[in-house]
Amino acid sequence: MSEALKQAIGLFSDKGLKVSIGKVTALSGNTCTVERENLPPLLDVRLQALKGDFSNHLLIKPKLNSQVVCLSVDGETAETCIVQYTEIESVEMSIGGAVLKVENGKLQIKNSAADLKELLTELLAELKTAIIQTPSGIGKFSPNNKLKFEELKNKTTQLLE
Repeated sequence: MSEALKQAIGLFSDKGLKVSIGKVTALSGNTCTVERENLPPLLDVRLQALKGDFSNHLLIKPKLNSQVVCLSVDGETAETCIVQYTEIESVEMSIGGAVLKVENGKLQIKNSAADLKELLTELLAELKTAIIQTPSGIGKFSPNNKLKFEELKNKTTQLLE
């Protein structure tokens, strides 16, 4: 067991709270299954403190086969939630319609009106075909500029989902 997990258990157990450590073996929606050594598995372990779908939330999903620390809710073993993770699969935060999600090495930033990846992709595509008005007539971006715009578009796709 890692030193960080031992410290996390100490923080909770010193307060008389029921704490378990186990391995995440299945994920389903906002819950998971946690297998424990020499103990029955914990089913429907909450990834959030309370059950339900909330418009403003923070949802952390652990990686399969990672170790987690679970805390019983109101002292009930059948009612548990995760309070510490060794590895994280994804994090999603939603506040007031704005969403920030980190998953598979990419970010997603959006709200009900706009998506950052779409905006940047559109902007870079528009720049590649832009016509520039100058005192001496119509101009365009140089081939070097267009290559740079394409490079930026590719990097945006690598970073944003």
